[in-house]
Amino acid sequence: MLPSVQLKNTQAFQNLASHFEDTKDVQIKDLFSKDPQRFSSFSILWNDILFDYSKNRITKETFDLLLDLANEVKLQEAIEKMFAGDKINATEGRAVLHRSGLFSRPS
Repeated sequence: MLPSVQLKNTQAFQNLASHFEDTKDVQIKDLFSKDPQRFSSFSILWNDILFDYSKNRITKETFDLLLDLANEVKLQEAIEKMFAGDKINATEGRAVLHRSGLFSRPS
C-alpha cells in the first residue's frame, strides 16, 4: 500500500497555495505579452495529440511548485508501484490496473 498523505498538510501544497494568492489576478493575455514563447514553453505535442496548457494561469514557478508537490508525495514511487502491479488500491486491496487485463485479479 501507499502511504496516506493529506495534500493540504504538505509544505509543497502550502507553497502552491501562497503562489496562487500571488497570481490569482494575473491575466492570461498579460502572460502571453510578457513571454512571446509561452505556447512553446507550456504545450506538449505527442504523436498527434497536442496538450496546450499555455492558456492557463501557470508560470515556470507554478510548474516548479507542482513538481515539488509531486516529489513530496512520492508520485514517481506510486507510479512505479502501479505499473509493477503492486496492491495500491487501499479500499479494495488490489492492483489498480486490474481492469486492463495486464495484471491478474487476486484470488
